[in-house]
Amino acid sequence: MVLDGAAVKKTDDIDDYLEQQDGRINQPMDSFLCRHNSRQKCSNCLPLDPYDEEYLKKKEIKHMSFHAHLRKLTDLHGKTTRTLQPLENIDLRVKLDCSDSHRPYPHGICTKCRPPILTLNRQRFRHVDNITIENEHIVNRFLDFWRGSSFQRVGYLIGRYEAFPDVPLGLKAVVAAIYEPPQTSTASGVAFDDDPNEEVVDELCRSLGMKRVGWIFTDLWSADSSKGTVHCTRHANSYLLSASECITAAHFQLKYKNYTKHSVEGYFGSKFVTVVASGDLSENINFSGYQVSNQCAAMAEADIVVPTDYMELAWAREKPLHEKHYVTDVQFTEKDEYGAEVRKDGRPLPVEYLLVDVPAGMPKDPSESFRVNRVGFPIENRAAIGQIQSVTRVAEYLGNFSSNQFLDLATNFHFLVYLLTNDLQKFTLEELAPLFEAITKQDRVAAVNWSESSETWKHFAALVATHVNFGGNSEQAENAADTWACVHCTFENTEKRPECAVCGLPQA
Repeated sequence: MVLDGAAVKKTDDIDDYLEQQDGRINQPMDSFLCRHNSRQKCSNCLPLDPYDEEYLKKKEIKHMSFHAHLRKLTDLHGKTTRTLQPLENIDLRVKLDCSDSHRPYPHGICTKCRPPILTLNRQRFRHVDNITIENEHIVNRFLDFWRGSSFQRVGYLIGRYEAFPDVPLGLKAVVAAIYEPPQTSTASGVAFDDDPNEEVVDELCRSLGMKRVGWIFTDLWSADSSKGTVHCTRHANSYLLSASECITAAHFQLKYKNYTKHSVEGYFGSKFVTVVASGDLSENINFSGYQVSNQCAAMAEADIVVPTDYMELAWAREKPLHEKHYVTDVQFTEKDEYGAEVRKDGRPLPVEYLLVDVPAGMPKDPSESFRVNRVGFPIENRAAIGQIQSVTRVAEYLGNFSSNQFLDLATNFHFLVYLLTNDLQKFTLEELAPLFEAITKQDRVAAVNWSESSETWKHFAALVATHVNFGGNSEQAENAADTWACVHCTFENTEKRPECAVCGLPQA
């Protein structure tokens, strides 16, 4: 699909679904104001638009949904059109290929290539209206790293987007698993390391009908280990997200764009969310969800915003980083002691202007896209606390399931990551495709059939079994798995070859 020369990547299924919905809010008849029968409508009971401000305020909905915002832009006197492209991305970078008759920046500049002055406004809509973590097991296993080490941790939220009926035309991010990438953890923070398996994990998610919907990190400081309480460091009178975290969230949102046909560029904003696990006022662990505004993402993209020594304050750059870097002015308005709007320079800049809060939590009725087994498979990249996905641990995990429980065994995100990334016997996406389909449909028969027909799986299971039998020696296990007896002359072949070394007949 191409719009004005810009290739548009596939939109999310939830966007296609919400776009087909009427979105209007039905109102019941008012027994005092309505003077008509049940088949008629009047001004007191006509359906409301999904962006009706009075309704949103009455329901305490702080931000309208993205699709309500889009519907508001496309509604024209009661008639709507879905062919408009009203969404405009904010670009604060100088255009180095300006077509006007002047030398390129920094030797020349005009109003067409100079980015506009940015006046920050609190964003009135949000791309995601709720973050739902399927069950507490997901976050408890994630928090186990901090509980066992006192080191902070970061992970990617794996899941999907679904409709969220509590908000008109709303959607929610449903978290089914947490992938923990390579990282360097300390008691005070986390540094991302290069992830050689990034593309493999993304392909795995796509095969399961999922994607990375956000990231989560801990900011936990033990208050009383005997009670399991933690200090409350983030609250309304301190900060919610630091400037540095806002900038990191902005770069994630720039990387994971929201693709839409209603923008000339083919994308607008992002559905990628941020979740922080920290202590609340009652000293319990609480999960808070956020996004940063599109304005914040634009500043991060133009590299004109930096953190300060104060968590709650950011700083708009004053000087460019190099000769082709342009720093536009950033301003915001706030009320003075007389209630008048006063324009201020973005040096410093309160991060509250950059945040959009997104409620996060777990449903009353938990669900599980991946099985919550009594013996969990080790989570990836936890060697720092001695948790390693060793072949011995794999054997222990496999030993907890019978042959007809193969679907339960395989419906584990971390185990599937291991199959695609281990050094013992890697599987290709093509080999695992039928298994992925069985997991998605929760088809027990198809899962068992795959395990019985896949030669790669049989070889993998043999390697694991012989590894344990040989006391954990991988080389011996590999050699033992290659041993086979000829059905013609009964010679015990010790090499992996298609024919018998004695009689020369093929392996059956």
